[in-house]
Amino acid sequence: MKQTEILLTIKLHQELFIDPKRVRLLKEIKECGSINQAAKNAKVSYKSAWDHLEAMNKISPKPLLERNIGGKNGGGTSLTTYAERLLQLYDLLEQTQEHAFHILQDETIPLNSLLSATAKFSLQSSARNQFFGKVASQHIVDSRCIVAVNIQDLAHPLHVSITMRSAERLKLITEKEVMVMFKAPWVKVSAMASEEKSNIFQATVLSMQNEEAILQIKDSSIEFCASIHSKDGWKVGQEVWLHVEPEQIILATLK
Repeated sequence: MKQTEILLTIKLHQELFIDPKRVRLLKEIKECGSINQAAKNAKVSYKSAWDHLEAMNKISPKPLLERNIGGKNGGGTSLTTYAERLLQLYDLLEQTQEHAFHILQDETIPLNSLLSATAKFSLQSSARNQFFGKVASQHIVDSRCIVAVNIQDLAHPLHVSITMRSAERLKLITEKEVMVMFKAPWVKVSAMASEEKSNIFQATVLSMQNEEAILQIKDSSIEFCASIHSKDGWKVGQEVWLHVEPEQIILATLK
């Protein structure tokens, strides 16, 4: 049973444009094609229905209703494309509010970051490794943009390689909030440090299950998820080295 009720109201020009009662009326008009019947279904008087519709049309950027004359149904009233999109937007905003209220209950989600909060309640990804950070620097290497991302509790930046076009599209600047993602198979596990110049981390194997391991970065609370093979002989508690290629890291941010 739903215990939380969030009532969404939208104003235009400081006047009420749409609220749950008006949304119900528009949905009924869409369903039955008659203002008179819609008013009955919405349990409001015909005059009240007209008052609501006139008030909305008065401040709406585009018409909400259109009259259908004749036809096999004998005419009636239908919603314009704009009105139908308005209902869709209202439903999306309600879902967003509901998700936002749910993250209030989870104290592990910071509410001082729009990116991390948005990602937590709206983003689903197959990438097991997802971290939030801020752009530390950018430089160009062989026509690629190398972005250094500072992640809290990680001793040194994570380097991400993206195209120049992607860097422009993401509008990256120093200190901009970003999200980095990479799949478990992209984390390379080895017994000795590789000769790579970036994204090298010492870690401890915390757990192994179904050819997947959770590894804690040394002197950090950060954990990576990596694909492993039992035949390679890895053990829980073993000290290992991790490496992630900069080209295999996905970078995301809000506009």
